[in-house]
Amino acid sequence: MVNKRVRPLITGAIWVVILLVLRAVLPLVLPEAAGQAAWFVTGFLAILMAFIFFGIVFVSRELDGKVPQRTYDRIEGIIIAGILLGIVGMFQPWKHAIYRLGFSVLFVSFLAFNVWSHVTPQAANGGES
Repeated sequence: MVNKRVRPLITGAIWVVILLVLRAVLPLVLPEAAGQAAWFVTGFLAILMAFIFFGIVFVSRELDGKVPQRTYDRIEGIIIAGILLGIVGMFQPWKHAIYRLGFSVLFVSFLAFNVWSHVTPQAANGGES
């Protein structure tokens, strides 16, 4: 019997493999324009499935109810600060290097927020120590 923690990883791996096989096969059997579109869409979906199953589902199952509320709030605050810094870096008009750094910070913070928002903190046990 497969462990409940491992099941989403197996499901995600199967989906990613299927999409990668389709990515290799569909451009060979479809007309050129449709083959290019299928190549892009299957690649995008493979990345999306990997993020969903390995990032969101696995992390949320591992951390649900295990992170103290205080720690959860601090990490969430750091992620939100990263989002704000990334936005400021992207919209400043002076340096292109700061724009690139701002984009990277915003992208990583956005992905982290998507994962972290699926984690439930520990239930309060009558107060924090």
